[in-house]
Amino acid sequence: DKVKIQKLYERIMWLDVIEINMLNVEVQKRLGMDMAFRDAPSASAGGAAPAEEVVEKTTVDLKLVGFDAKSKIKVIKEVRSIAGLGLKEAKEMVESAPSLVKKDLKPEEADELKAKLEELGATVEVS
Repeated sequence: DKVKIQKLYERIMWLDVIEINMLNVEVQKRLGMDMAFRDAPSASAGGAAPAEEVVEKTTVDLKLVGFDAKSKIKVIKEVRSIAGLGLKEAKEMVESAPSLVKKDLKPEEADELKAKLEELGATVEVS
């Protein structure tokens, strides 16, 4: 098994930063981990959560986590139209993923934009 792990490690080291990020997101999904809470103390360590957190958010943020390298241009064009950016700024935003695409959206609008971006091969979070 050590040889198998070593070969896997060598293959992972050939990935670029975006592919490593996409791999990380996929592994966390499959393990049932939520990236939004990775730095937060667990409820078991810190006691019960405050009752205020039960209130549903009225606005959310749209965050680009990663994208399929084959669909990079399509994702850049969509991010450009969503965020109202120039081509250079949209390209920089996509290439520097994870990055915040748009803030203070209605949950319905965020879900629509998320679906559009995911159709194009992007990995998106709504928070």
